[in-house]
Amino acid sequence: MKNILLAVFVSLASLELFSFIATKSELLLFNDVPEVYQPRNSGFDWRTQKESWGSWHEPNATDRHRSSCFDVRYDSNDFGARDTSFSYVKEKSQPRYILLGDSFAEGWGVDIENTVQAQLEKSLGIDVYNFGSDGYFGPVQYYLIYKNLAKKFDHDGIILFFLPANDFTDNDFALWKNWHPTWYRPYYKKTNNGQYDIFYSDRAVKSEQYQDAQLSIIKRFLLRYTYSVNALRTVKYLFSDNSIEKGGYSGYYDATLDQQQAAIYFIEKIVTEAENKKVMILVIPNQVDLARIRSGPPYKDQYWYKTLLSLQTANSNVDVIDMAEKMPGDYDDLFHRCDNHWNARGNLAAASIIADRYRGSRSQTSQLGGTAPSNR
Repeated sequence: MKNILLAVFVSLASLELFSFIATKSELLLFNDVPEVYQPRNSGFDWRTQKESWGSWHEPNATDRHRSSCFDVRYDSNDFGARDTSFSYVKEKSQPRYILLGDSFAEGWGVDIENTVQAQLEKSLGIDVYNFGSDGYFGPVQYYLIYKNLAKKFDHDGIILFFLPANDFTDNDFALWKNWHPTWYRPYYKKTNNGQYDIFYSDRAVKSEQYQDAQLSIIKRFLLRYTYSVNALRTVKYLFSDNSIEKGGYSGYYDATLDQQQAAIYFIEKIVTEAENKKVMILVIPNQVDLARIRSGPPYKDQYWYKTLLSLQTANSNVDVIDMAEKMPGDYDDLFHRCDNHWNARGNLAAASIIADRYRGSRSQTSQLGGTAPSNR
């Protein structure tokens, strides 16, 4: 009996150690820090789950987000966006762009002056209204927040952050239904005609606060105290999918065809909703993506990539920018050492890439005889 108990203990300890290393290395589909290890100021107090797009922020709220490698403050405006005040009508002389995306767009873990939006405003003299949000925010939410809120503000174009690492999985109900059944957030389902409808879980509850998952005692214990839950969730999800290659999950390569089709469907919906306004789509690799790209097979034959390029070809107002083609060898230096989000250098790098493309497109417009809005 002692030997059996010892073997069980060693096995569980080994699983926890493996899961800890894999989580810190971003090798799993889920890389969450257990609740017990999250600091008191974890950046969730200003978040809500009551809008049609799910996760958002309280209006005129302030929150502190502290970790082992950053300590920042978040502030929201009258509409709940992490930004200064918004006006529906823009100044005619100054272009205005809508920023859509997840935590990378929101500016997770960096001060407001170091976010992509602030860097673009500084370098280009344009307004960038930030409608990005953390909280497992994916293409369905990008579409809903644009259609129901952001579109109400005068703007000349959209900057859309597309993160393959989780944008293919964020709105997949099969992935989330057993873990966060009461979260008020949208999911997609395929219809008989090949399109996608939006729906919410039957158990979803609108909440003024970011909800804790309502789970069994065992699942609650795993989430609260262990890294092993990340490995277990990943194995469960991949059990019937043998397409995942060694080296960790990469959205550039490993998303299912249905996940790819759904994500692109809602990006196309945003382009249609934009009514011929400029749409710049920034495709963002994380560290695992880039490692796979630099050592693995080509990814440009993936459905999602080919379809984005086709969307660009078919629409002169769409501009796809793949950051994987422009990343330095020391890509890790663009991320927090304790977190998988960009640090200030990462935000600056992304802003520089967008700014270069923006200037190039304005220059082309001028050469073709068009009139580009003046920058200041």
